[in-house]
Amino acid sequence: MHYVLILSGKGGVGKTLTAINLASKIAEKKGSCALVDGDIANPNAAELLGIKDQIQVSSQQFIPIKVGNIEFFSMLAISGEKPVSMSAGQYAQILRDVLKNTKWTSDLAIIDMCAGAHDELIELLTTFGENLLGSVIVLQPAHWRSAKKMLELHRSEGIPVIGVISNMSYFTCPFHDKPMVFKVFGDVNLEDLCKEYNVAPLGDIPLSMEIRENIEKGNPILPEELCKPIALAAEKVLEAKPVGVSFVERLREKLKSIARDTLIELIFRVIEIANTEIPISQIQRENGFPGGRIIELDLTDEKVTNVKVRALFKLENGVLKLVNPKKATVAVDDEIRVWDKALIWSIIGKRTDTNTPFTLLDAWLTGKLQYYSNSGTGTQRAVHFLKSVLEKVTATESFKNLIPICERIA
Repeated sequence: MHYVLILSGKGGVGKTLTAINLASKIAEKKGSCALVDGDIANPNAAELLGIKDQIQVSSQQFIPIKVGNIEFFSMLAISGEKPVSMSAGQYAQILRDVLKNTKWTSDLAIIDMCAGAHDELIELLTTFGENLLGSVIVLQPAHWRSAKKMLELHRSEGIPVIGVISNMSYFTCPFHDKPMVFKVFGDVNLEDLCKEYNVAPLGDIPLSMEIRENIEKGNPILPEELCKPIALAAEKVLEAKPVGVSFVERLREKLKSIARDTLIELIFRVIEIANTEIPISQIQRENGFPGGRIIELDLTDEKVTNVKVRALFKLENGVLKLVNPKKATVAVDDEIRVWDKALIWSIIGKRTDTNTPFTLLDAWLTGKLQYYSNSGTGTQRAVHFLKSVLEKVTATESFKNLIPICERIA
């Protein structure tokens, strides 16, 4: 199944209304179209469509809800009023299951994504991005800078943009002898913005009481005279070709490089703070951990097997000194292998997927940190020493500058 992403830099700009109407226009031309509410945590497409039915499962497949010639899926039709809070990987897994394990008759899906450039987008693209046709970006004039950030992301990652729609662009007041146009949310030159990023301007949709009244009546389909930008988007979607496997491979390699560089930067910064702002010698004594040792730190995948980043350093006279592996003339005394995400969780003090406290000791107890010693210093002493160092580092003022980096890769 091919798919199109509906994105916005900020919530409340009419992204979901655009997604519904684009699915409707495509369904008119193709006979059917899938519509997936990809905002798992805050779905609202079902509300606009007036859907209260529950998703049914048959032969291990989801049965989409039919709304005219639109086949619809929303997490709201599974979770009801219960809140949903998951990691980006879990969101991507749900979307993958929905696209692959739903009894669709259509071969094209419109996915109404959550607002902003969240990890869910990258997870989705790297999971099965070869079927992507492109993105439609929705902006509102007051928040055009947020849309610009989204366009910047697409340009930097090579993600195709089908076009940009400016919603709530103006309001025509009918209560005058001569209708007057007001730019309620400010003005944006859509043509110039799109020219800057070499993408197609699809047009403007005004503020309209007719749209509001129709939604209140349970009809979110725009009147024909207001739907021209979406009709143009539908034409471009039907002409688009999937990006293919090479796009996904390039994106994965680029993300690996970015993640590796970020992890290396984080290690260096933590060591710098440790050497200048905390009493390492005192922590050594308190934990009975000797100095003068070559320590190898390996950041790995979740299985603690494939190494992403390797760093060597020496603990000497209360200072952690980085060691060039090519110049290291002595054998490694201690080897620490830790899942990179578990290390980040330990640094910020909690798991970001469950919001529960997390330390290096928790990583060790759950097998996400493994320690090996060639000279019998004792695993518990080493883990407690490192745990104490991290606790001291994260309590410093300097560490506050690292929190955004940690949160970005957590």
